[in-house]
Amino acid sequence: MVVQGINAVTGLMLVRYMAKDDYAWFTLAASLLATLNLLGDGGVGTGLTAIGGRIHDQPGTFARLLQQGLRLSFRLTIIGFVLAVPLFYGLYVRIGAPVGLTVAALLLAGLAAWPSVSTVLLNVANRLHTRVVVIQLGDMTGALVRLRVTSVLWFGGWLAVLPALLATVLAGWAQALLIRVRSRHFLVSPATDVSYQSELGGFVRALYGNHVFFCLQAQVATWIIGWLAGTSEVADLGALARLGVLFVAVTSPIHYLAVPAIARIRDQGLLRRRIALALGSALLVAAAVVVVACLLPAPFLWLLGGNYGHLIVELPLALAAQGLSMVTSLAWALVLARGWVKNAWITILTTLAGFAIGAALFPLGTVAGMLSFTSVSVLPTLLFCIGVIVFQLSQKQGHGA
Repeated sequence: MVVQGINAVTGLMLVRYMAKDDYAWFTLAASLLATLNLLGDGGVGTGLTAIGGRIHDQPGTFARLLQQGLRLSFRLTIIGFVLAVPLFYGLYVRIGAPVGLTVAALLLAGLAAWPSVSTVLLNVANRLHTRVVVIQLGDMTGALVRLRVTSVLWFGGWLAVLPALLATVLAGWAQALLIRVRSRHFLVSPATDVSYQSELGGFVRALYGNHVFFCLQAQVATWIIGWLAGTSEVADLGALARLGVLFVAVTSPIHYLAVPAIARIRDQGLLRRRIALALGSALLVAAAVVVVACLLPAPFLWLLGGNYGHLIVELPLALAAQGLSMVTSLAWALVLARGWVKNAWITILTTLAGFAIGAALFPLGTVAGMLSFTSVSVLPTLLFCIGVIVFQLSQKQGHGA
């Protein structure tokens, strides 16, 4: 909660005190970084969790698994950068960003990608061994570095897009260094002939397409509004997205603690109760936040500052979209943690179906229409994940591919 509070303060400083054009350009860079994080993982994190759940108590083989996972993910990060940069370059040009700024922003986002991905993968090991303090120290280090650098930029009057991105890069590398040092004993591998490259590759082959579509699902609103509207709408959408910290503060403990714990459960009755508790809690929080925003929009909009005080109608739509996305992400994380990925390709179809339904129902050139589109587009995937969970829990064995 403290870490999320620090991140919220940093994010709101950017929203309130950056020029709107600068914040629109920063939003696109943040979208690129999120895209690279997904493509750099590409299913490796799922493989580490699923395989590591079986061998986490075998130091030599577990170290080999981590080493091979990190090497594979590094290659996927480079591939993701090559695939994503042309799209984002076009978006920057479309909303009128200078070429020099565009190139610098893309390079800074790329520099932040690998430390972010490697931190996520090494924290799989920490979560499987319930090393909560290490995870907290890493998160706290990154959050404090970013807050401190951002504060210096604010006080000095230098809070523009490139300095803000530099703060993100420094924070990511500081967190990655701490996690690497604190997790280095996991990477010490005694002589062993065991290799998990083939099994990890299987997870990537099964899930990479899904990660590409999760990029679309998570970032499509920013991309579409960038093409169909302009800098003001991109900034509005990015500012409202900052309020997602309200959900992250609740779901982070679930992802850090509950999901790995659920991955280890063997008792079917306990598994049902824990999954129901995780999903039920997420749904309750999402509904409560949306209701409060409908009744009391002013405090939420005050947080965003004067440039965004007009977003009264868009506010509850944004929080509803973020809440549904949070629940969908959690449901998918539970599916992955249990290794129930045999028919994961179906989420590509559900994502496309959601896009088609949303595009048919709402105007995509406005912020309100884009937020409504986002809410509707995640529903088919959420229903699919719930269906997989219900089906698997009805079987005798809790684990399965």
